[in-house]
Amino acid sequence: MKKEHWALLSLSVNLVQTFLKLIGGILSGSLSLIGEAIHSLSDSFASIVAYLTLKFSSKKTARFPYGLYKLENVGSFIIGVFLLLAAYEIIKRALTEKLSIKEEGWFFGMGVVVFSLFSSLILSFLERRAAKKYNSPTLLADSYHTLTDALGSSLVLMSFLSAYVGYQLDRYFALAVGLLIVWTAVGILKKEMNVLLDVSADEETLQKIREIILSFEDVVEIKNLFVRSSGGRLFADITITLSGMNFERMHSLVDELENRLKEEINELEMVFIHYEPAEGCTPKIGILLNSEKEVSSKFDETRHLLIFCNGNSSFIKNLPEDELEISKEVVKHNINILVSGHHPEGQDAKLVLSKAGVFVWETEEKNPYKVLSQIFSNFCKIA
Repeated sequence: MKKEHWALLSLSVNLVQTFLKLIGGILSGSLSLIGEAIHSLSDSFASIVAYLTLKFSSKKTARFPYGLYKLENVGSFIIGVFLLLAAYEIIKRALTEKLSIKEEGWFFGMGVVVFSLFSSLILSFLERRAAKKYNSPTLLADSYHTLTDALGSSLVLMSFLSAYVGYQLDRYFALAVGLLIVWTAVGILKKEMNVLLDVSADEETLQKIREIILSFEDVVEIKNLFVRSSGGRLFADITITLSGMNFERMHSLVDELENRLKEEINELEMVFIHYEPAEGCTPKIGILLNSEKEVSSKFDETRHLLIFCNGNSSFIKNLPEDELEISKEVVKHNINILVSGHHPEGQDAKLVLSKAGVFVWETEEKNPYKVLSQIFSNFCKIA
């Protein structure tokens, strides 16, 4: 059963309870039972909100690329507001109206209370299991909402039992029901407000993410770790520094890290990992130039090699015209990033560069110094 179907089931149960409690409250004259009818009616509205948010929260569009997960948190927040409204109505009536349970309506009212108590307990238990399965804050909030209905029914049950032995305590039990609902509502509102304001994930989750990241030997430091919750899903924005200057290896490691995080933390919906070389690591950059000393469009057009490292440059003229020989020359000079219009076409040349960990930076830019600015801006943070 899909998670939105649980909301429909909850709606059905709440509507039946509302009708029965209202009839039972009128026949018995029990304010606490009428208050519980109002509570169940608010539960019905809350279940409608829960259904709508669960149905549409995971939809993604061009305008909402992260999905509409926060609709679930908005739905939970609205449920909290409904709870407060129900509590207000119950408390107001408990403090201002004269209460007395009628003897002629006692048995019907008692039957309604027992039915409501057990149906709410069963529904709350099943909803909580479904909420954990789907990691849904809306279902979890609705399960607590249903549980307060069960607790409220138990208080009404005590009110009916006390009336049966001659004590009219309905006013006090109705007041207790209202205060119980207020306590639950405040907890839900506080939790969902934190999520809507993009509060960070809990420390336990953050620590688990740190441990996974640092388990990779090439990770030198975690510079930034931002993880926010949205509709039971987590979105992480991470900046790390990596050792070495093999950018192809760095890229592969980041992909591996992202997959590992998603495997071990099921709630992670999206992971954005920004990486940079560790401080002190400066890439050695080679630029293939044609006869006009512009960036070569193809390897076989290359005539010269321009090398930059630590602010120094060197210029190698008259390279061999063969792709494989050019690749060997590049590896010979321990170049980390090689700039060219395209990768070599030959498999042997590609293999030589790949084994040496040379990252080929393809560009349509002809000016070698403009390309250098782009590379340093991306990898070394030099404007």
